Amino acid sequence: MRFRDRREAGERLALRLRQLRGDRAVVLGLSEGGLVVAAEIADVLGAPLDILLTSRIEAAGPPPVLLGAVGEGGLVVWDHGAIRRFDISADGLTRLADESRSGLARQVAVYRRDVAPVPIAGRTVVLADDGAATGTTAHTAISVLRARQVRRIVLAVPVAQAPVLDWLAREVDQFVCLRPLPWLHAVRNSYRKFPAVDGTEALELLHREPRLPTEVPR
Repeated sequence: MRFRDRREAGERLALRLRQLRGDRAVVLGLSEGGLVVAAEIADVLGAPLDILLTSRIEAAGPPPVLLGAVGEGGLVVWDHGAIRRFDISADGLTRLADESRSGLARQVAVYRRDVAPVPIAGRTVVLADDGAATGTTAHTAISVLRARQVRRIVLAVPVAQAPVLDWLAREVDQFVCLRPLPWLHAVRNSYRKFPAVDGTEALELLHREPRLPTEVPR
């Protein structure tokens, strides 16, 4: 089974999350593609929509080693276990973190020019993406959300590799996955249409008027 596109996947996830209506949830897209999925969920829940802006801190590979992440507002979350295993110097960590901050600043300049971030502290956050093949991006995002003191994290993905899902499920309060697979080479293989989503389309989603309750699936 393949999804028609990201919108259909988001609609189907939303039907599994209807119990969150009235919970003051916020729906965050984990990427530009994830924002398309998240928009469908936000409409059904009547919830605010936003994009989660993060930048991974990585040491050069192969493969690259995830050491932490920088979140919007300058928040830095480190994986101290990885730092100890790979014996990264303090100067090296500072340099890598500065590089990640620069990358994140470019994202913030695009998305926050006229779209203020939705407050999330103390709230339920639905973190949505179009799939999870390795889980590293979701893991990074979850760490940032925990540090920002959200109340609950609900991870929602249409498709994921089963071992990755097992790993991520231990880090969140609830997860919904429509299609867990024993092996997932590429997320795009689970969709009939999987076009690239650029910053312009993502901004249009963030600016759009939410659909009325009568227009969304029940």
